[in-house]
Amino acid sequence: MSIQTRVQDRDSLARFLGWFSIALGTAQLAAPRALCKLVGASGEGLSKKLMRAMGARELGHGVGILTRPRPTIGVASRVVGDALDLGLLGLTAAKNPGSRKRTAFGIANVLAVAVPDVRETIHLSRKGGPPRSGKQIRKSVTIGRHRTDVEAAWLAAGEIRTKAEEAGASVRYVDAPGDRGTELVVEFVLDPPAGDFGVLAGKLTGNDLATELADELRLIKQRLETGEIVRSDSTPMGHDLANHLKQRPAQPLEEAVR
Repeated sequence: MSIQTRVQDRDSLARFLGWFSIALGTAQLAAPRALCKLVGASGEGLSKKLMRAMGARELGHGVGILTRPRPTIGVASRVVGDALDLGLLGLTAAKNPGSRKRTAFGIANVLAVAVPDVRETIHLSRKGGPPRSGKQIRKSVTIGRHRTDVEAAWLAAGEIRTKAEEAGASVRYVDAPGDRGTELVVEFVLDPPAGDFGVLAGKLTGNDLATELADELRLIKQRLETGEIVRSDSTPMGHDLANHLKQRPAQPLEEAVR
């Protein structure tokens, strides 16, 4: 069984710009006065309202980039936003001569991000054909056992195998080089609703098939090669992002049990 390889048009730079917009927009909406002060504005009246409007605009950029398979318009809108920001910073410098060093700092930061904005806009605008949103996911493990044992172990992996089949995954068994056993390979195309937000939601809710597959393949390898399952005390149920976020720094045993 084979699967068509597809690569997302939303590459790593576009994804970074999308999350950068989300982070910046959130900060501008949450702390408009502080950000106004940072770039030399008064932080009161119109400047505060403009900062909040800029924050709403940045959130719009981020959502547009992270939810579309080929976010040409979303990234191009950031270029327009950069031009508007530079114009507003120019007016800020003219009206607040005593704060021009801070305004110059703001202009330098806008210019620094404008370069990748322009670069990514040009890159995406040159892409042809229908947008490609799916991302090829490949999870594999080499197990020091005969192919028939590996096949039986995968068939016995009830829930995760069902999830993989529902996702249209392909499963292959390949003889490992050097007669080292069998490589178990599972491939599928990840294409959740809402783009990167869907990916993040899956990780936070523990419904990330890629993470579940990686964990299950490790378990199969351990079970077949050693006859037992080894788990870390910090991740007894596997690699769940939501649980990782709750972890605290390690403590000496005598302090932990007090």
